[in-house]
Amino acid sequence: MINRIYFGRLRNVLLMHTILVFCVSAVLAQQKQLPQPSTMVVAPRSNVDTLAEIKKSGKLRVGVAKVVPWAFHDKNDKTNKLVGFEIDVARKLARDLGVEVEFYPVHFDHLISDLLAERFDIIISGFSISAERALKVNFSAPYNVTNLTLAANQKMSKGFNTVESFNKKGITIGVVEGTTSEEIGSLTFPNAKIKHYEEDSALFQDLTENKINAAISDAPRPEAVARSFPGAITSPLKPLATYPTAFAVRRGDSDFINFLNAWIQERTVNGYLESRRKHWFDSFKWWERL
Repeated sequence: MINRIYFGRLRNVLLMHTILVFCVSAVLAQQKQLPQPSTMVVAPRSNVDTLAEIKKSGKLRVGVAKVVPWAFHDKNDKTNKLVGFEIDVARKLARDLGVEVEFYPVHFDHLISDLLAERFDIIISGFSISAERALKVNFSAPYNVTNLTLAANQKMSKGFNTVESFNKKGITIGVVEGTTSEEIGSLTFPNAKIKHYEEDSALFQDLTENKINAAISDAPRPEAVARSFPGAITSPLKPLATYPTAFAVRRGDSDFINFLNAWIQERTVNGYLESRRKHWFDSFKWWERL
């Protein structure tokens, strides 16, 4: 009689325990399925009429990151002036506005924060359009399209000619912080180690000095490095991604965006933007100026 009561109670306890475990597991599973709070922050709208301020000051202040051949210092110029595709675009935009241009070179991942801090008026720096960035800045219409490609160290990546061959442990792939290559690199090569650099020059220096297996950057930079180091650097893969680039200004600056869109349309129709693309992206004559 006692054993029957004991085992009856034990059975009830085990049953309750099983039900409790099932309920807890169901709650945890439901929590995992719930969307996590977004970490993306919306920047406040600007109340400044930037276009009017530019005309009033007589200066267009441009934020730019030094990435070859978009913006770099010309070693053959005594003043070591900035040259490149984006530099040409910014100078032409300033001339059409009837003002002088001032360049503010910063690391790529500081462009948005410095724009919001009003250090400069506009980002002209091969800046790709993304939803996350659009929470902090207003984009113009696209004025260029860029391919993201990979350059490989031949000695450290011999025989590698597929995405899978680079996507494994023991492989190190370099990217510039804050650029599209950072996101694409992590998505395309989740098993490899992604090493971050503040500047494009340091990234490719490590590639040529056998410190990393590969580097991801906007074309034609990887192809140009491969041409300059034949047999040592190769560009073995098709483009990893293609994306549009645009001007970026502070949120709420609709009049400035309207002007920029009109300017892009006009300079597309008259062939100016295409002529600059051909000069900087379809040839490598600029390499002598590095």
